[in-house]
Amino acid sequence: MGKSKWYFFLIVLMAVSIGSGVSHAGEEVVIAQQTWDGSIATAHVFKYVLENKLNIPAVVKPIGQPPTWVALDKGDGSIDVKTECWWPNEDAFYKKYVEERKTIEVSLLFGNAPQGWVVPTWAAKKYNIKTYKDLIPHAKLFDINGDGKGDLWCGGGGWSSTQISKIQMRDLGLEEHFSPLVLEVWVFLAQLKEAMRRQKEIVFYYWAPEWIWAKYDLTWVELPQWEESKWKYVPKKPDESRITCGWRSAKVHTGYGIHLKNKNPTAYKFFKNIYLPMEEQSKMIAELADVPGNPPKPPMEVAKWWVNNNPKIVGDWLKGVQ
Repeated sequence: MGKSKWYFFLIVLMAVSIGSGVSHAGEEVVIAQQTWDGSIATAHVFKYVLENKLNIPAVVKPIGQPPTWVALDKGDGSIDVKTECWWPNEDAFYKKYVEERKTIEVSLLFGNAPQGWVVPTWAAKKYNIKTYKDLIPHAKLFDINGDGKGDLWCGGGGWSSTQISKIQMRDLGLEEHFSPLVLEVWVFLAQLKEAMRRQKEIVFYYWAPEWIWAKYDLTWVELPQWEESKWKYVPKKPDESRITCGWRSAKVHTGYGIHLKNKNPTAYKFFKNIYLPMEEQSKMIAELADVPGNPPKPPMEVAKWWVNNNPKIVGDWLKGVQ
């Protein structure tokens, strides 16, 4: 092969290689967004970093939790990433898709996240509410729908925590005095804001991190300490379940389909590095949420603000990726 032909061959080879890299990096990443603010904030932070630091187009797609797991398992690229996988709330999905089928991988965002039942601190003090038993004599004060029984918001439709709270209410002896309230989180938050504004009694399931802890003075209702022998949860089979204790502290992961390794190796490496301190997510949420006294900001504005103020964390995400 002559020199001119050899140089031409090298130029073509380099062009193909470079072109292949650009095309590969250009594979769009689809990020699932659930209904709560933590998922919304984190999804847009991921989108901002992918697009502005790695030149990878990304789209945030609102979708329910069960369909997200199914889409990730399917591996067709309709969903590539689930921003938050709560364990043990989503334990059944985790076991099926992460441990057994191995179609989804996860990175730990943060651990030791508390969850349980909550009342306003003023109500806890006024009625001397410390444990779940202390709710019973005051049940009617927590009546929202006017049926004479207290209402305890258990979560949204399809949440494992919703089913768990219902079982806890039954097995801890609250079922006679309280009814489970199931609403999407945005509907409930409107009720919470109004209750706090009017100083109306309210009791509900919640978790941390979240903006409500920064804005409101709230108190956890004491439940019996978590014990493995007291926690038997069979998904979709409440009659076979029995729960007589509180939650174990949660671990929150970011999940991504194993197919992402082939679809976009750069994005796959990026999500392998992901972590997020709880307090940082609380800051995001407080900027994003419609908090009294602090108007909500668009998700991408919050994402840009947070990324620009957290170069160390973002730098860790990008190690070995760029």
